[in-house]
Amino acid sequence: MPRLAALLVLLALAAGGCGGQESERFAQQIRDRAEEIQTRAERVSERAKQVARQVKAALEKIKASVPRATTDAQAPTTGGRTSAQEIDTYLSTVLTSIDEYWTTTLKTSGLREPRVRHVWVPVGRAVRTGCGTPAGADAAFYCPSDDTIYVSVELAARIWSGVANNLPGQSAGYGHAVGDFGLAYVVAHEYAHNVQQELGLGEMDPRAGVEPIELQADCMAGLWGNSVYRAGKLQPGDVEEAISTVMAVGDFDLGNPQHHGTPEQRREAWLIGYESGDPARCGPAGGV
Repeated sequence: MPRLAALLVLLALAAGGCGGQESERFAQQIRDRAEEIQTRAERVSERAKQVARQVKAALEKIKASVPRATTDAQAPTTGGRTSAQEIDTYLSTVLTSIDEYWTTTLKTSGLREPRVRHVWVPVGRAVRTGCGTPAGADAAFYCPSDDTIYVSVELAARIWSGVANNLPGQSAGYGHAVGDFGLAYVVAHEYAHNVQQELGLGEMDPRAGVEPIELQADCMAGLWGNSVYRAGKLQPGDVEEAISTVMAVGDFDLGNPQHHGTPEQRREAWLIGYESGDPARCGPAGGV
C-alpha cells in the first residue's frame, strides 16, 4: 500500500477512536480517500506491467523477425597480403562483406540498413573514442557512443600470424587466435554489436552482465560465416581458424559482469549461427 494511503488509514483509525458523529464522518472520508489512492496505485502498477509486457513482446518480435537472407556477398581473401602494413586493407574488405550481408538481411525484413563507422588504429598509435577508453595496441571493440568499430592493426596482425598470446581462453589452453578468417570473425563479432544497437537488442540486464549479448554477437558472426559458406567462398581451414579464435577469446571469470562466455559457450554460439544461417536462432529462443 502506498505510504500516503497507509497514513490516511492510520488517521482514520485515530479519528474513529475519538468518538462523535463528526469524528466518524471524518474517519469515513479518510478511509474513502485511502481506498481511492490504493485503487489508483493498483491501476498505475498494472498499467506499468502492461507496458513492460508490450515492450518485451516488441523486442522479442524484432529478434525473431529478421529472416535468413539470400546473398551473393563475396568472402574476403588475403589475396596474398601477409604484411602488417596491408592488414587494414584486408579489414576493410572483411567489413564490406559483413556490411553487405547485414544490409541484405535487414532490408529483406523491411528494416533500415545498418550504418557504422570504423577506425583501424595504426601501429604505435592510440585513438580517442566516444566511450572514454582510448583504442590502442589491443583494441578490438565496438563503441556505441560514437557508433564506431575500433580494431588495432597491430592486434590484427598478431591474430593473423597466430602470435596473439594474451587472450584468456588461449592462455587457459583453449583455442588459438590465428589466420585471416580468425581475424574476420573478430570484425564480424564487433559489427554484430552495431546491429544489436540498431535493433535495440543491446540492452544489458545488470543481473546477467554482458554474457548474453556477447554470445548473441558470436552467433550473429556465425551467420555471416554461413553466408560465406553458401557463396562457396570458404577456403580450407577457414572454419577451423574461426572456431579456434572464438575459443581463444573465451574466459572463465564467471563472477565478473564483464564475463563474455566460456570458450565452449562461445564456440557453441558461433556454430549455432554458422550451421543454421538463421538469425532467429540467435535470439533467446535459440538458446544463446
